Amino acid sequence: VRCSHNLVVGTLINLTDNSIWWQNYANVKKKKLYIDLIEEPQGYISILIADNGPGFTISTDDAVKPFVSDKPGGMGLGLHLAYEVMNSQKGELIFPEEGDYDLPNEFKKGAKLLLAFKR
Repeated sequence: VRCSHNLVVGTLINLTDNSIWWQNYANVKKKKLYIDLIEEPQGYISILIADNGPGFTISTDDAVKPFVSDKPGGMGLGLHLAYEVMNSQKGELIFPEEGDYDLPNEFKKGAKLLLAFKR
């Protein structure tokens, strides 16, 4: 795929940082982050990211809106910027439902998302 390396790396760093923050906030004892490359949805190559934290605490439709956050002291820009980065790369930010992808059990209730890049 073709993409802006710096924008995608910055997005991955932000998503990882937020995952760690929410796992700490929820007092998750054994914090885990799952990252995989998958060839889904059809016509895309995606980075699947999941954690074993509390999952999203607001609707994902709201979470991508600017200045909307459930994180104490959060600015509400992280997922909005991830959404905008993926749009600028002609890709999609997708929030899978539980069971959409084969994940180890420990990640099924946590936050899950795809950075989907068109082939």
